[in-house]
Amino acid sequence: MQYYTNKSTRKELEDFFMVINAAKNDKELNDLIKRVYNEIKKNNPSLTYINEAGKLVLREPDWLYEPEVETLQTRAKKRSFHVWPAAACLFVIVFGAVMLQKFNTDVVEIAVVQKFTERAEHKFLLLSDSTQVWLNASSTINYPEQFNGKKREVYLNGEAYFDVKHADKIPFVIHTGEVTTVVLGTAFNIKAYDGQQHITVSVKRGKVQVLKQDKVVSTLIKGQEIKINKKDLQQSADKVIENNNAGSWQYGYLTYEDENFGDIISDMERVYNTEIILMKGQLEKLSVTTSFNRDIGAKKALEILCELTDSKLEIKNNQYLIK
Repeated sequence: MQYYTNKSTRKELEDFFMVINAAKNDKELNDLIKRVYNEIKKNNPSLTYINEAGKLVLREPDWLYEPEVETLQTRAKKRSFHVWPAAACLFVIVFGAVMLQKFNTDVVEIAVVQKFTERAEHKFLLLSDSTQVWLNASSTINYPEQFNGKKREVYLNGEAYFDVKHADKIPFVIHTGEVTTVVLGTAFNIKAYDGQQHITVSVKRGKVQVLKQDKVVSTLIKGQEIKINKKDLQQSADKVIENNNAGSWQYGYLTYEDENFGDIISDMERVYNTEIILMKGQLEKLSVTTSFNRDIGAKKALEILCELTDSKLEIKNNQYLIK
């Protein structure tokens, strides 16, 4: 309403008319603007405008001299008490329509991409900043088609290995629920599947900062790994361990270091696209350390795991039963 009351500063006028001029190709909107201007200028002809070069001038725009189909002079006296309220209403409508149109255009420009993998499927992705991402089985990642602003942000559910393109002062941020991982340029692996107790971050190269509920938990360097307990996000004693096998699944190796047997079985289901049933509940919490090549197949891999957990493997109706 600063424009309406003729109290706008030069900067406010320039900003306002830059928006108005953006609608010049919209005939319906432009006609409405002209009507508003005609209503207002009869009472205050000193209002300024911005020309096509974006400069503030003190004369009326050329389109005001176009012949009008209907003049308002014959009704001016009758509507003297209604002109300003009507103009004000039309002004609000025009300004709102233009700003909404501008807002919608901006939203469309920020396109969000979602990629996902099925069981037993991997995908390689190249992001707009040249960051490389390897997406593991049964995972989903969301990221903008083009990174803008002061941060590069992605959202991950599942497991992915990142080789982040270095960019000074533009951190790369991975959101996995309540846990956030921040880097400038490095290579690391994040494992954050629904249903698993921990979110695991392992660093292959460089340095990574891990936050839990926006509080820094740890800063990891090459060869280090941390497991964040998703069920107890308030704790601050998450243990950093040595791990030089970050992202080994890319090369066909399945490596587990003090991993819950139940979580390993969930991995086996994703990797081999099969169903595995633990018949004994106490097996789920057993801690297991092992490594094997994925190509050995589900049956052989489960036989190795059964040996380590003193359990037995049976196959029934295309299901693996562990007793």
